[in-house]
Amino acid sequence: MALHQLKYPYRKLIQPVVKKLTFINPDFISAIAFFVALATGYCFYAGSTKPCLFLWVIVLVVARMTLNTMDGVLAIERGDDKKVHGKMVNALPDRYADLFVLSGIVLSPICNDVIGLLGLCTVVLVSYSGMLGKALGVTWQGHGPLDKVERLVWLIIIALAQYLGYKNAAPTVAVGAYNLSYLEIGMLIFFVFGQITVIRRTLGMKKEVDEAPDMEW
Repeated sequence: MALHQLKYPYRKLIQPVVKKLTFINPDFISAIAFFVALATGYCFYAGSTKPCLFLWVIVLVVARMTLNTMDGVLAIERGDDKKVHGKMVNALPDRYADLFVLSGIVLSPICNDVIGLLGLCTVVLVSYSGMLGKALGVTWQGHGPLDKVERLVWLIIIALAQYLGYKNAAPTVAVGAYNLSYLEIGMLIFFVFGQITVIRRTLGMKKEVDEAPDMEW
């Protein structure tokens, strides 16, 4: 089972609680998730001087995942999931949130600028490839291996590895002729897996377009 499918049983788990919170506007939950993402980016940025902040990254990422799930469940319960406004508020700030989180890694003193930018730009392309499918009118291209849930899980793994690296006085690891921090390794993973994701989504879109040559833009 792909990791992104885990959100469905998680939705069922929190649905009884969320049903009691339908007086809350989903946009408010989205706003909280956005500020959680800002805090996550800061923790990545400052973690090299205060390694305990990498543990806070884990807490914040789990909080963001929960808030994003609550946002979707609330929208469904309130009947807002079909409204264009709700879709905009749900999608656009989430892309900004991704940028802020990854920018914290890119700007970290223990992350090479080029490696960081390769990872960040690739994640942007992954998000774009998903939106492009919607614009073309094909089915949602949710192919991995770097869908949103996978990215968040990788962020948890990266933060934990970097914290343990500092705790064991080994914040970098030898990779061939280079010593890379775990943040750099994570961004390289994002680059490689992200490019594979973009290719898979592009091929999926092309297949549907080829099967329906009269599809209008």
